[in-house]
Amino acid sequence: MPHPARRVIFTVLCIPSLALADPPAAPVTLEVTAADTQGRIRFALRNVTGAPVEVVADRRLLSFTATPPPVEPGARRRRRVGRLPRCAHDQRPSRNESSPRVTLEPGQRYSEEADVDDLCGLRSPAFGTQPVEFHYGFAPPRRGSASHARSIVTDEREETYAEVVALAPPSLVTADPALAATPDREAGLALSARGSSASSPAGLRSTVTVRNPSVHALWTLLRPTQFSFVLTTPAGLEVECNALTRQPAPLRDLFVRLPAGGRRSFTLLPAMHCPSGTFQSAGVYRARARFESGADGEAFGWQRVFTGVVESASIPLRVSRGQIVPLRPRFE
Repeated sequence: MPHPARRVIFTVLCIPSLALADPPAAPVTLEVTAADTQGRIRFALRNVTGAPVEVVADRRLLSFTATPPPVEPGARRRRRVGRLPRCAHDQRPSRNESSPRVTLEPGQRYSEEADVDDLCGLRSPAFGTQPVEFHYGFAPPRRGSASHARSIVTDEREETYAEVVALAPPSLVTADPALAATPDREAGLALSARGSSASSPAGLRSTVTVRNPSVHALWTLLRPTQFSFVLTTPAGLEVECNALTRQPAPLRDLFVRLPAGGRRSFTLLPAMHCPSGTFQSAGVYRARARFESGADGEAFGWQRVFTGVVESASIPLRVSRGQIVPLRPRFE
């Protein structure tokens, strides 16, 4: 007798999905405002709890990105948006183990300046008119919570917090138009220079260009040793960088004729011109190139010869590695 057909019944157990709980609010908040120093912003971390909080205080963890434009009313589908402009430090630490830390009492606020050129690597992306989204911290993990090595809160609490976010107007990071160098109108000589970014001081390069904006030809004594720099460090100290500056003997062969609109360029190493240890801190140094000549060439019968000093507009010299010294820190 054949066995009766057996029916196999599969029972599917439906387990209702549990709503994922929102992550706990961070014990600190982020605020971003304009700084007193041109080209900088000031970020602040505020303790919003009733207990002390130890947090990472490293301006390299600050980044910002443009927000997407709003969806037009009545649009059937969202317009595709490409990659949004973003600025993040190229030496952004991946862990908090070597970053400086501060302890904030309840309600206390720690703030520090950050140079926009430093965060953007001397680039100037266009951020448009939409608000800018600032992030302070580490990239949040796709799953689970952040590890203690990638948390901006570094005390003994069990919870971890990868980052905090704030919105600010785009005017905070919009670069002001560079001021053009003012030529010496009496002699008709102009000087321009280009900035540079490098991981170490030895890698900095600056191309300086002497130009004759006049409609007449101009003679000048012109050697690389006639250039120098006036430097402002990230801490605001002014340094004379003239270690290699020498006025050469006014020999006829050392004079150069610059025709109308003519120019001559040299590539200089700022670290060689400045005192030892000038670039030991990471950050953006503002420099003005300077050219000086005191030889009038009268012995050679020339009528138009440049004598005097001319300076370029301020240029950035960025060192991405070095001592991380807080920029105008405040506890409030």
